[in-house]
Amino acid sequence: MDSNQIKTQFEQADKHLVAAKSELNRPAEDVVPFMVCRSARYSLSYYLKGFLLKHQINFEEEVSVETLLEKCRVINDKFNELDLSLITFAEDHEYSADFDEMEGCINLAEYAKQLAGE
Repeated sequence: MDSNQIKTQFEQADKHLVAAKSELNRPAEDVVPFMVCRSARYSLSYYLKGFLLKHQINFEEEVSVETLLEKCRVINDKFNELDLSLITFAEDHEYSADFDEMEGCINLAEYAKQLAGE
């Protein structure tokens, strides 16, 4: 597998993780929960894609985070510990404004980073 592709996935993941953390570190009245959780979700997705590429597993470019996670679980059962409920919403307005839940979204992405070996 092309190491540049893998590197790009992890760089994108890191970029979105930084964005989520930056948004959460704004003054409370300025924080946009959707931005925190969406950035964390993108970060998680890119970490999973990087992990799969490292293991030479193919996937569709527009695949869901849930599908990526299932593929990762086949390779490493530690991915079973990732619970996507914090970042799974049908509508943008459903993202929680609760600080602990937004922080949980970021923690989820950080754990995916750890599992992906990045």
